Amino acid sequence: MVSGKYSALAGAISREQAIANISNNLANISSSGYKKSRVSFESILKGQQQITDAKGINYDRVKANYSDFAPGAMRQTENPLDVAIQGEGFFKVQGPDGVLYTRRGDFSINSEGLLTTSNGLPVLDDGNSPINIPDLDTSKFAVGDDGTIFLLGPQSLRSEVAKLAIVDIENKEKLKREPDTTFSLPAGEQDIESENSRVIQGHLELSNVNMASEMALMINNQRIFETYHKVLKSYSTITEQQQELGTLG
Repeated sequence: MVSGKYSALAGAISREQAIANISNNLANISSSGYKKSRVSFESILKGQQQITDAKGINYDRVKANYSDFAPGAMRQTENPLDVAIQGEGFFKVQGPDGVLYTRRGDFSINSEGLLTTSNGLPVLDDGNSPINIPDLDTSKFAVGDDGTIFLLGPQSLRSEVAKLAIVDIENKEKLKREPDTTFSLPAGEQDIESENSRVIQGHLELSNVNMASEMALMINNQRIFETYHKVLKSYSTITEQQQELGTLG
């Protein structure tokens, strides 16, 4: 009976973690470039262990928390500083502790002339250097399909400023989720040049979270959590009754 109680508790904890994960996805449904997070479950005991060691009672837990890198829809903004990646790949930005990767392209130019993300991280070029945008007051900002940044000046003068670093990760499972739609790679891992990507100016990639799908998942996990909670309550009631029976006579 005690094993069954702990089995129900393990299930309730797993579902609580899943609900928290779904809640975070819903909270970021409007975040450009956000990639939804998913959890998978596993049984702690497998095969014969479940029969011999646990007498048919098993325990489950969250096996993994992973990111779904499916592309989000494109939204036209007509803002020249908004750029999106069509196809595979990530922008590279300079984080507090090293290089980070993101699909979020709502860039801006700070007071020092640096191209930054919406939360102030410097955007990197293909040489891993911050991108400085000079003289934007008298020029227009333009980005080519390959990520090359140009300034369009008077009399159709065009000067190349830098090229956005558009890279891919061979094994995206190694990417670690960081704040504000960014990801990091563990030490020793390398990014590679993206070969199947195109940069689109004046567009943003939206979050790949589908509200209807997430709400359905939320309801399903909430119902399972409530079922586990009822089981735990039943065990508690049975234990109280056993204690009362033990005092008779």
